Amino acid sequence: MRNGCLVIGLAVGLHVAAKAQCNATTLSTTTYDTALTSNGFATYSLSFPQFNPDSGTLVAVRLNAMVNSQYGFTLRNADTVATTYSLTLGQQDLISGPQLSIPYSNVTTRSMGSYPLNSNQSVTKTPFNLLTNYVASDTVTAISPFMGGGQVSLNYQSFTFSNLSAVNNAAYYYSAGINTNVTFSVQYQFCRGGVVLATDLTAWTASLAGSNSVQLNWAAANEVAGRQYVIQRSSDNLTYNDIATLDATVDAGSATYSYPDELPASADSSWNYRLQIHDASGAVTYSPIRNVTLAAPGTGLQVYPNPATNFINLVPDQQDAGDWQVDILSVNGGLIERDVYMQTRNIQVNFRSKLAAGTYLVRATDLRGQKALAASFVVVGH
Repeated sequence: MRNGCLVIGLAVGLHVAAKAQCNATTLSTTTYDTALTSNGFATYSLSFPQFNPDSGTLVAVRLNAMVNSQYGFTLRNADTVATTYSLTLGQQDLISGPQLSIPYSNVTTRSMGSYPLNSNQSVTKTPFNLLTNYVASDTVTAISPFMGGGQVSLNYQSFTFSNLSAVNNAAYYYSAGINTNVTFSVQYQFCRGGVVLATDLTAWTASLAGSNSVQLNWAAANEVAGRQYVIQRSSDNLTYNDIATLDATVDAGSATYSYPDELPASADSSWNYRLQIHDASGAVTYSPIRNVTLAAPGTGLQVYPNPATNFINLVPDQQDAGDWQVDILSVNGGLIERDVYMQTRNIQVNFRSKLAAGTYLVRATDLRGQKALAASFVVVGH
């Protein structure tokens, strides 16, 4: 083969955190982890429980991957003349999912030096430690999507690549293998609250009633005159705002209540609700927290052929046709090409110019829903 890019899988992680203050005596953590292995190009669909807001105030979410990998290769001069080859190994990881507002992408490289080889001469490196207890991380502040009673879904795509170059563009044969072990964990850091939960509530729900409408319903026993229900709403589980106050409708009995909440058109995708309950005696208690997610954005983007030469096909993870802006990006984030495709689900992107062999990113943005799907692909030499 000529100078190009060889792709082999590698798993890496991401760190997510939010700034908040918490007394050391009230700070707690809950951790979920899973073990991953790979010996080639790897894509993982990971799922973890969301943080239950009733446990306290979530202040940080840490997604962490500790990676240990071994790499070995054979390089042979397949040309008729002696030449010197330079080898660089790199790692690229891409993480996306409904809980991440934008995909996370990172590239790191490691020079393996130069190899002068005569015609048909080869060099073999037995497996060596490429990464030892390596941890990759990133920080974002949007922790609200990690809260609720459902699951956190992450699409995790990672691989290593090799870049070979020769002084005279000589041909070569190259083969490699990798063995990777990853411990991927999600850790919730939260403050245990001193919130007193109400005991007279017999029901309390928040459900999506429209694209931006939430229906709140609750029931209470042992109602007393003078009790008030203050409905509070939050987008981050840190700051709650009062949106309405309802008075108790009976005395010494049971009652049911409902309230329709209309969110602004530009509302975030995830909201939390609670009831702050005031009794005539001055006592204040709270309901458990209820979470509502307005929409579940697409979670994947299929790319083929991969590796590619002159074009790629994209299939967004949704059933209906849409209007899409498609960006082809370098691994450093530079824009190479941008196109718009209307009313389609199957998108063929023809490269306007010849792309050099290597790894690229593709991002498809739904022009109606303003959600973005991302993936990576490889271009091989022509």
